[in-house]
Amino acid sequence: MKRRKLAIATLTAAVLAGGGTAAAFAVQNGDGDGDRDDAAQARAAKVTVSQAIDTALGAAPGTVTGAGLDDAAWEVDIHGRDGARHDVTLDAATGKITSTERSDGDGPAPSAKDAPVTAARAAEAAESAVPGTVTSVELDRADGPGDALVWEAEVQGLDGREHELSVDAKSAKVSTEARKAAGAESDGDADEHGDPGDHDGDRDRDGGDDD
Repeated sequence: MKRRKLAIATLTAAVLAGGGTAAAFAVQNGDGDGDRDDAAQARAAKVTVSQAIDTALGAAPGTVTGAGLDDAAWEVDIHGRDGARHDVTLDAATGKITSTERSDGDGPAPSAKDAPVTAARAAEAAESAVPGTVTSVELDRADGPGDALVWEAEVQGLDGREHELSVDAKSAKVSTEARKAAGAESDGDADEHGDPGDHDGDRDRDGGDDD
């Protein structure tokens, strides 16, 4: 839980400082145990990310820059109206706030002009694109000109897989590439290694057939 809070703090500092992309939650690709744990947590959570965000904002009014499910708890990161950063933790089964931590702010919250799409709205968009349970939403900066703000969302899909999506912080549009990424992972792995029966590819890399 502390590791996730450290990741959120690192991401927030990078976003508000105008830095490059910083991923708050890394998906452990290939970690079967981790995937099963994530799926189990998603099934056990009775409180949705939107409900957790609403409750957290009631305790610490401000702007949410991230929320994630970890160890059967929702952890919500808020840039408070008081200028401080608040980390609010809620029980994912009951919605009860179990702890709040306050620290000095590390910059102004993203403006409504730069990120009019809220965390809750981004979660809704992600779940509409990939039916399932949203397990995290984090404000980040996309690679490319302008370093536009995006919401990086993770969804535990009804298909049993974890999906990573990018939601535009201005339009709530879900990245088509991100939506296809999860389905392309297995295909990408096959393409990377090539067709086991394609020996011509091996000869091409070796410089051609022997005379």
